Amino acid sequence: MKYLPRIEFNNTSLKAQKLQSKLLDRISHVIDSGIFLEGPENERLKKKLTTYFSVRYIQTVASGHDAIVFALLSLGIKRGDQVLCPANAYPTAFAIVQTGACLELVDVDENGQMNPSDLSKRLSKKIKAIVVVHMYGHVGNLGTIKHLAKQHSIPLIEDCAQSYGAEYRQEKVGMLGDIGCFSFYPTKNFGTLGDGGAVVTKSKKIYDYITAAKSYGEKQKYLSLFPSSHSRLPEIQAAVLNTYWPTLSKELSTRRSLLKLIEACVFSAGLSDSIRVITSVKEANPAPHLFVVITSKRDKLQSYLKKKGIPTFIHYPKPIHQVPAFNSQNEAPRRKRRGITRLT
Repeated sequence: MKYLPRIEFNNTSLKAQKLQSKLLDRISHVIDSGIFLEGPENERLKKKLTTYFSVRYIQTVASGHDAIVFALLSLGIKRGDQVLCPANAYPTAFAIVQTGACLELVDVDENGQMNPSDLSKRLSKKIKAIVVVHMYGHVGNLGTIKHLAKQHSIPLIEDCAQSYGAEYRQEKVGMLGDIGCFSFYPTKNFGTLGDGGAVVTKSKKIYDYITAAKSYGEKQKYLSLFPSSHSRLPEIQAAVLNTYWPTLSKELSTRRSLLKLIEACVFSAGLSDSIRVITSVKEANPAPHLFVVITSKRDKLQSYLKKKGIPTFIHYPKPIHQVPAFNSQNEAPRRKRRGITRLT
């Protein structure tokens, strides 16, 4: 029997193992300092992100989920307000509903990105925010979405959890809306060894709100301006991200090269008629998080790849309106949702 090498869907330990000595050294410094929250490692990370995004206002938080929650609350979103997001953005939906807002779903286009045509039909005075999600590390028609948001005076939040490093018209995603939200979950393009997140904005008002909201709504110690929870990126996780930082540019370049290579393999194998590879719009430079395809023979493809030792998953298995947690939130969109399979 021919030996097949084991391929893991997402081996989050590879980078940590490669940089283990540097990680342990930096973590030791954190332990020796006795500062485990809101310390120098967070400050170093925020300075790096400030330079990377060419923006003044950046705040780290405990997760990408919290980043979206605080972003919405900073805009004044309250119970009963309607917020739009793509029908396939599973994690995003939870953050929206947590604020008390009513989740309103927008269909997606052929690449799994928010469909501007459907978005335009759902805009009204009742809509208080739009959350566009750059799925799989790709970018959709962000220019049209931004135009629609501006035209209707509706704040635009970018969920960039899967798209760190992606660009649209030579501008980094997260900087095209009013607020950009990022996740540092271990599987992300820029992930740590636990949870983490960040919020970027050009607005000092939004920044000031999030800075207070992440620590009991405090303007200063024990002086809370409003009731809030707490959400802080641990110093150890910030230290991990600072250690990973020098490798990030090369890794993003490798991801883009691998995307093109696998696309070429699909084409050269004569599979283009039965397997369509998810892509970004021409104006975008993606930061591939997953290699995703659409096919009418999904089960057959998964079975074949499994025999070859190549794991696959369905991303995501159900649109939001079919998830039990949201049964009372939404009615099913009239359009039939597309089946999407993600591959390594």
